[in-house]
Amino acid sequence: MISEAEKGEVDKLAELLGIDKEEALRLALKEGIHELRIRKATELYASGKTSMKQAARVAGLDLADWFAIARDKNLVLQIRPEELDEDVEVLQDLK
Repeated sequence: MISEAEKGEVDKLAELLGIDKEEALRLALKEGIHELRIRKATELYASGKTSMKQAARVAGLDLADWFAIARDKNLVLQIRPEELDEDVEVLQDLK
């Protein structure tokens, strides 16, 4: 499942954070998944394969949080015309 070196890293993390090994592993897994989703969303968005909204979904974030990450990563804002049309429709439905 995990190597001895990885087990050692979990042990060190648990000690550093003052938590048990199981909790350290859960935390590392949760944060790792979060970072991997953001990395994949960034790759897809930067290559033009996804829209802003799709990238936010891949990253598991709301659009505002995705905008902040995109800004931090110096990604060029790419809003497709169909996305604007969808947003206008949603706003019209709110009237």
